[in-house]
Amino acid sequence: MDNLQRTISRVVEYSGIGLFTGVEVKLRFKPALANTGIVFVRTDVEGHPKVPANIEMLYDTKRLVTLEKDGVGVKSVEHVMAAFSGLGIDNIEIEVNSNEVPAGDGSSLLFLQLLKGTGIKTLAEPKNTYYLQEELRVSNGDASMIALPYDKGLSLSYILDFNGSFLNRQCFEIEMTEDNFSTQIAPARTFGLCTVIEEYKKLGLGKGVTDDNSLILQEDGSITKPLSMSPAELRFPNECVRHKILDIIGDLYLTNLTLHARIVATKSGHYLNTCMAEKIYESAKKYAHK
Repeated sequence: MDNLQRTISRVVEYSGIGLFTGVEVKLRFKPALANTGIVFVRTDVEGHPKVPANIEMLYDTKRLVTLEKDGVGVKSVEHVMAAFSGLGIDNIEIEVNSNEVPAGDGSSLLFLQLLKGTGIKTLAEPKNTYYLQEELRVSNGDASMIALPYDKGLSLSYILDFNGSFLNRQCFEIEMTEDNFSTQIAPARTFGLCTVIEEYKKLGLGKGVTDDNSLILQEDGSITKPLSMSPAELRFPNECVRHKILDIIGDLYLTNLTLHARIVATKSGHYLNTCMAEKIYESAKKYAHK
């Protein structure tokens, strides 16, 4: 990717259901000027309040990523944020008429195709680029994430391990380029464990889950569709670990930085991903003043 900011060339719309709420949602992606940033606009709320998609607006990371400003929120932003990161889009307005981004097919692929189809426009301002200057670490129990200085771009590796249950240990490593993201990461769909299905039902969550937008890991090691429970057709043999990297890419883009670093993650989820995003954001601010 070049070092100039990007936006999209024209307006594009998409309607779909939210994964957790099951509500029909309409998205409208609009080009934005340089230095606008990534901004969600809640068109269903009086005054059409704006919620900037940055780490300072982080509200909740349980099961999904929620942003909030002045009591107005947008949740499930991680997959569309990953698409913005993968395409190097720094500036865009996203009008949304509900409090949840639609699920698409449970990956970033649909958003990537929509945005790329508009034509990506280069703007005459430099990207906000940060070459990580220090080693950063976060952990929670046996989950961890390390960020290391790395001047060749963004490198990501992930170890997915359920300690012998549900799925054999999966490891994946990738250099972040637009092509690598588009072909190797963006199509990987979200997944859940069969043991959380009843919990979700009790909490009234997962109302938008379909056989096409999610995978379920069974205790016997099989992977099924969530409703019919028939065997799922995987897009990659290791689709689950690729989706975990997709989530990291989306979560780290809340820094609004074009990041040069090596990320090594083990068993991390949105909580640790966003903890690391906060550390990277603070590191960038610290070194900007040196």
